[in-house]
Amino acid sequence: GAFSDKNVGTGKTVNISGLTLSGADAGNYTLTQPTTTADITAKALTVSGITASNKVYDGNANASVSLTDNRIGGDALNASHAAANFDNKHVGVAKPVSVTGISISGTDAGNYSLASTSASSSANIAAASLTPGITANNKVYDGNNSATIASHSLTGVIGSDNVSLTGGTATFNNKNVGNAKPVSATGLSLSGADAGNYSLASTSANTTADITGASLTASATANNKTYDGNSTATIASRSLSGVIGSD
Repeated sequence: GAFSDKNVGTGKTVNISGLTLSGADAGNYTLTQPTTTADITAKALTVSGITASNKVYDGNANASVSLTDNRIGGDALNASHAAANFDNKHVGVAKPVSVTGISISGTDAGNYSLASTSASSSANIAAASLTPGITANNKVYDGNNSATIASHSLTGVIGSDNVSLTGGTATFNNKNVGNAKPVSATGLSLSGADAGNYSLASTSANTTADITGASLTASATANNKTYDGNSTATIASRSLSGVIGSD
């Protein structure tokens, strides 16, 4: 038997062929091949394979998914969806992803019915990377290479997320006076309500600052002398006030 075409319908014509006669008197008869009718009902299309892509935190819950289903091979059928979303925007592993508004289109769409217009999967949201930055205060020479962080900054924060760079210990490259001297900070960290959605590309940062000379006060004593017709004096001793440590 053969339907007139493959498509869904009711009371569709079925042409029968290949019927034959047998028996002692079969030769006394000719056979007309019959026709009949039957229905073709829509195949239930089940979207069974939902593959959600992992992503890096981007401040929203949007997800990217691909769909697979039990369609008959070669059929002109497209399955699409209206929305795919993680359960929330935050970083996590194997986070639930929901797909809604699944629909079908294409030449053969009328031969299928959707078992469901929604489906679910899971995927990861990884932390977004932030680049730390600092500025350092200039200082007057104090005999050591310690530096003070003046301000912290972050590059890569998304939208109005609440995340800040904090902490850290800063040092000059050496203790000596100089302009635009290298300053390095280590031990930097993140804080804020959205800090868990980010990671630092590095816990250290570099900048420059100046060390200016420390001021010293000089003093001296002079020897008494007997009048010799001029104003020359002999320094007896010299001293400095303000020298740091054992400099």
